[in-house]
Amino acid sequence: MHSEDPLVPERQTTGNVTVPRILFIDAYDSFSNNIIALLQDHLNASVTSIHIDDPAYQTDDHFHRLLDCFDAVVAGPGPGTVTNSQDVGLIARLWTVPERHRLPVLGICLGFQSLALAFGAREEKLREPRHGIITRVLHQAESVFGGLGAVHATQYHSLTVRLQSSPEMPAPYWSPTPECPDLVPLAWDCDCQSNGPVLMAVKHASRPFWGVQYHPESICTSSEGAAIIGNWWAETCAWNARAKRAFDMQDIDVKEMCELLNLPQNDTVVLESGVNKSGNPVRAETGSHSIIGCPPDTGHNRRLEYHLSDQTMDIWEGDRFQWSGTSVHSDIWSFLQGFTESCRCTDGPAEMPFWGGLVGYVSYEAGLATIDVATANPDPSKDQPDICFTFIMRSVVIDHARRRVCVQSIMEDDGAWVTKTSTLLQQNASIISAAAKQHLIPPVPPSLDIPSALPTIDTAPSYESKVRSCQSSIRAGDSYEMCLTYQNHLRLPITTSSPSTPWLLYTRLRRLNPAPFGAFMRLGHPDRAVNIVSSSPERFLSWTRAGRCQYRPIKGTVKKAAGVTRTMAETILNSSKERAENLMIVDLVRHDLHAVVGTGNVRVTKLMGVEEYETVWQLVSVIEGDLTGRSVDDTDMVPPSGIPLLRSSLPPGSMTGAPKKRSCELLQSVERHVPRGVYSGVLGYLDVGGGGDFAVVIRTAFKWDGDVEEVEVEGGGGETTTTRRYETWRVGAGGAVTGLSEPKAEYEEMRAKLESTMRVFGES
Repeated sequence: MHSEDPLVPERQTTGNVTVPRILFIDAYDSFSNNIIALLQDHLNASVTSIHIDDPAYQTDDHFHRLLDCFDAVVAGPGPGTVTNSQDVGLIARLWTVPERHRLPVLGICLGFQSLALAFGAREEKLREPRHGIITRVLHQAESVFGGLGAVHATQYHSLTVRLQSSPEMPAPYWSPTPECPDLVPLAWDCDCQSNGPVLMAVKHASRPFWGVQYHPESICTSSEGAAIIGNWWAETCAWNARAKRAFDMQDIDVKEMCELLNLPQNDTVVLESGVNKSGNPVRAETGSHSIIGCPPDTGHNRRLEYHLSDQTMDIWEGDRFQWSGTSVHSDIWSFLQGFTESCRCTDGPAEMPFWGGLVGYVSYEAGLATIDVATANPDPSKDQPDICFTFIMRSVVIDHARRRVCVQSIMEDDGAWVTKTSTLLQQNASIISAAAKQHLIPPVPPSLDIPSALPTIDTAPSYESKVRSCQSSIRAGDSYEMCLTYQNHLRLPITTSSPSTPWLLYTRLRRLNPAPFGAFMRLGHPDRAVNIVSSSPERFLSWTRAGRCQYRPIKGTVKKAAGVTRTMAETILNSSKERAENLMIVDLVRHDLHAVVGTGNVRVTKLMGVEEYETVWQLVSVIEGDLTGRSVDDTDMVPPSGIPLLRSSLPPGSMTGAPKKRSCELLQSVERHVPRGVYSGVLGYLDVGGGGDFAVVIRTAFKWDGDVEEVEVEGGGGETTTTRRYETWRVGAGGAVTGLSEPKAEYEEMRAKLESTMRVFGES
């Protein structure tokens, strides 16, 4: 788990055992350190202590974020009375946090009394205060007293709590009273006649709250009295396993999880950070989390589609049309910003980058529209959206670096689904673990008749001619760099494909070419959905909820091959030609970022570093900025939306060249106005918490359902022709062209990038 709060501990493991994380709320008591030591000794716990009046956690938002980082809370003893809010502070708020932030709590002395008063008890003074008094505690070996014998406990209190108006011990002693129906008595002290029966322990009837009046940490409390700590932790673990959304899992296979959840299906999104054979992220600084979008009970999420051809914006739920509006292009971005702000959440788990929100793609052509570059009019009959997002309300998020799974929902009263899904995944942990350890590359789907597939790959002379055309424009002063691409087509006979084929192809790609930004998407009307199978190494743009943004452009590629070492790759990538390609994009990105965040808020934190991936070495730079225009640690201000920055940065500079607008206009002609579509665009998410993360759509195959081509095939011996129907998968590839480029080398680079994706179809 990662948190920007320095108080919050990192998740630790000892062997295969996860160290418990416990928050201790200190009410300025002189015995607090003894309680912390007891927790550490008995539970091997990592304990973080804060005071009841800690100013950092006075707002609900900050307090809830803090709770989300722990497994349980201990509310400690202290002076004063629970009727004085200054004496209990944060402890009193533990009992009323929303369900999705609720944690198991053990209240001790003052914490116990706060629990009791929160659910109907009264506070009163003891006739004889009990300070340093050791008494026998009566119990029935239930709940936290399970399996315990005689308990002798040390008391330090002048006040007590009553569960009913009469001072007499309630009968039956161990049942809730009408005044406090939610509190179940667990233990009593009946040693002092003048005080009468004094309640020593209680639990909440339905919530994970327990409390003891005595001090289990005292040197004179018997070992049986201290043993309640272990029993409380067992109760805590059981409750967390049943109801809490987050849990640890040592070996995690995203594919297996998806299939256990009956994915994929329509409006399916999986954003996956690739992992290596040890289960660690292939590049943790860019991709350590995976996101599985889960459908509501209706089976369909809401979906937003935008079409450049007629500038219409439609909202669907599955195949059910809900709303349509006509708008100029800029309004789609205003709509996205307004939509995300209307759904804004502030109380999700801070360590998870995604709580729910819009997930989808923006095509290259939609990006061109933001810089007023005209494109060929698309065929309106194909009805393919240029921007498409689905609104994910239920999700499973995996933190691969810390082996933690979070099941979450932003739907109202959806706790039953969270519990059901958490239980399903935990019950099948052994299956998920076994799949994660196999590291097998799934075979080509048997239904996929590769020999009959018809790839249409640009020839070397044709592509090299386009490279020279780009160089002519560069020498004429119209551009510094042009990112040339080619849209390669692979036609597959319809009879050999099935609805599961895209998913099977994705499961191959994620093993053949694991990358920080893997993605499987099936979005749209069931008859014309887009199927995206992606394994991109390149982050386009991300921004945190606090307003820190980052670009990671990639320019410069060396294919891995026999005899090619990292040293050799570094030599090639440090050539003036490769560095020039990267440098121009870095300066272009700095330009885009300065336009939004202003002077003094842009930093280049990595300049032309060599990074290794499964099939290539690449030259990568990192540019960062602050959307707030000031320190992102200023928690008193709400950071502005990252959507204006996203819009102003499209299309990705690493797929256009510089200057961007003129280069894109020239590329339209060189590429013969063939739409790039999803390829060269971006895909990712807009989180309801305010963050966002988008990858450049490269190393990707995609196809549209319903985009079918019919071909007349002659029968043998001149017999009558038959009609065969094909679906078309598109795989784009290309590279940056500069004045230093060699046309032949550019063609070879394009083919190397192409082959890293085409292998998924069995091509090599």
